[in-house]
Amino acid sequence: MHDAFNGMCLTLDGGACMVGNSDQGNSQVYLARIGVNGDSLWTKVHGTAQSENAFAISLAQDGGFLVTGYRLQSGNQYDMLLMRTDDDGELLWQRTYGSPWSDNAAFATELPSGRIVLAGAERASANVQKRPVLYMLEADGDEVWTVLFDERTESAVFYAIPLLMEDGGFAISGGENVNGTPHGLLVRTDSLGELLWKRWYSTNDAIDNYTYDVRRTLDGGFILAGTAFDSALVSQDAWLVKVDSFGCLIPGCQVFDGLEEQVTDLRDALEVFPNPASDQTNVRITLPVGTKRENLRLALVSTEGKLVQEEAIASIAPTHVLDLARCAPGLYFVHLLDGARWLSGTKVVVE
Repeated sequence: MHDAFNGMCLTLDGGACMVGNSDQGNSQVYLARIGVNGDSLWTKVHGTAQSENAFAISLAQDGGFLVTGYRLQSGNQYDMLLMRTDDDGELLWQRTYGSPWSDNAAFATELPSGRIVLAGAERASANVQKRPVLYMLEADGDEVWTVLFDERTESAVFYAIPLLMEDGGFAISGGENVNGTPHGLLVRTDSLGELLWKRWYSTNDAIDNYTYDVRRTLDGGFILAGTAFDSALVSQDAWLVKVDSFGCLIPGCQVFDGLEEQVTDLRDALEVFPNPASDQTNVRITLPVGTKRENLRLALVSTEGKLVQEEAIASIAPTHVLDLARCAPGLYFVHLLDGARWLSGTKVVVE
């Protein structure tokens, strides 16, 4: 017998409810409710003759729970699974979603309207990779609309409970293979699930970067949690990525057309001196050996999110003079880019 927890949510009394799977020859969904002191209040096991696993749980407005994961159907086909329970963990209903082919786990939350938004991944046909998908559901699980994202040939998934934004849209994290390498993923949509922007995150010379959760921060931005290989490529470590409301590591990345990927561990690659400055300043660029330098450019962005200037720079030049003569006094953000990839950024104060 094997029991494991994969997800948890806090309850209104200060306790928590956890979900995972209980494998007694056939994996089933396992729920456990604990009190504020960690005492066990109840445990429940739900399932069918098919194999099931739960990865996330969220609190419903009536005090019950939304439990999400996957169900293994006949022919080893994975479907997204959604269960609704009461506050004692008793099953009210369960539904599966997805394509006729093998899909991915689901993650869901209830909206103030009582509807449910569910994120996961599914296939458009038998011969294509999984794509991120977003479902809007009625309170009973009936589908309202579905949006299947992106037509790239490589695999991508949503792998976190969607966040409801102030404008009624959603922010969802997950992962996407980019040229065969897993990258962290953050997507922002409108209220109908239409894409507003998408960001990839990776470490330099990345080998396996994954984001498994996303939360809002007090400044209006996001923090993503996952795993990434360390700089020595020895072990896979915990990975936290803090970004602003546009998914930028340094404010202003949203002004660059076509920019999707941001490198998270080169923040010290830029040094600006003098700083503060007036007519001009120097930018020293120190990139690790082996870093691509094919189409380097420096850009200056204002705090209002306007692109002030952008220029190509020589890949072999360690120091570049940045002209500030036309800049009004204030704070600006310096960005270093390589083609469609953001490498590093810092601040400069113009006097």
